[in-house]
Amino acid sequence: MENKLSQLIKQVQRLPEDCLDDVIDYINGKIEDSAEGKPAPPCPHCKDEGVTKFGFKHGKQRYRCKGCGKTFLATTNTAMYNSRFGEAVWRQVVRDTVDGIPIDETAEAIGASHTTAFLMRHKVLLSLEAEECRKPTVLDGVCELDDTYVLESLKGTGIPEDYWRKARKHGAKAKKRGVSSEYIAISTGLERDGQAYSKSVTRATPGKDDVIAVFGNHIGQEALILCDGAKSYAALGETGECPVMNVCADGSKAGKGFYNINTSNSFHGFIKDRYIGYKGVATKYLNRYNALFSKAFRCSDDLADEIYNMLSSSDSQRFHSVVDVKALNLLEI
Repeated sequence: MENKLSQLIKQVQRLPEDCLDDVIDYINGKIEDSAEGKPAPPCPHCKDEGVTKFGFKHGKQRYRCKGCGKTFLATTNTAMYNSRFGEAVWRQVVRDTVDGIPIDETAEAIGASHTTAFLMRHKVLLSLEAEECRKPTVLDGVCELDDTYVLESLKGTGIPEDYWRKARKHGAKAKKRGVSSEYIAISTGLERDGQAYSKSVTRATPGKDDVIAVFGNHIGQEALILCDGAKSYAALGETGECPVMNVCADGSKAGKGFYNINTSNSFHGFIKDRYIGYKGVATKYLNRYNALFSKAFRCSDDLADEIYNMLSSSDSQRFHSVVDVKALNLLEI
């Protein structure tokens, strides 16, 4: 997508110094005009609509509620609360997150440091993960379930001295052949023509308990499950709520026509492409990215706008602090 912010920054950098004051005055005037033209939002604390303007805070319009007397900004309780950046920057961060753009490129585009761009991206990812918890994805109809694997990564933290393995370089392979404890399993499920879901809970091959932990609350009663013959997925059919059909290696099922899990394979390819583009994802953050992968696969052109609208909604607490980004919902396996 076209990055208007980077274009604006490049044009401003080319201006002579005596023009900068005029540009700053013009932009500040536009910000004030924009604040004047927008209706006051309801109070995020008591939902009262009796709200008056109450000056500015960090260049943003502040409001005061007549009911509870509390002051707030339009971004209070949203993911953008306490951010010095405005809508245009946050929309760019969301677009880059959806498109799989590396963090350093996003940082350059919005004129911020790597750390700032990292924190903004993870606030988006945390909100996506929290939204999945609030409104769990339920797979129905003909569904394909399978696992894909990525190497464990301690990217950004380094290898402790007493760790069970030595550090690897980017692009290095596992020492052991096949699926081993060096790999983190990403369990994926998706409807043939609909939504997708992915989550990681274990190393190596998932067992029955792991399958239940991932998909137990995400399979509809009318679902027909296709998988690649892994015995662990039989656990989903033991309750009798949904049939589980193991697909043979050649995609056939004797006496019952032809089946395959090619759609699941395409989802795995999408995940691996993103993973390579990121040059790996720290394992502790993997489920945050799984929430993104699930949304971004087969995404519509409106997905970035949908995510931004979700982030800017104050109907529930969506704000995450820097402490949350570093410590909340980390994958520890």
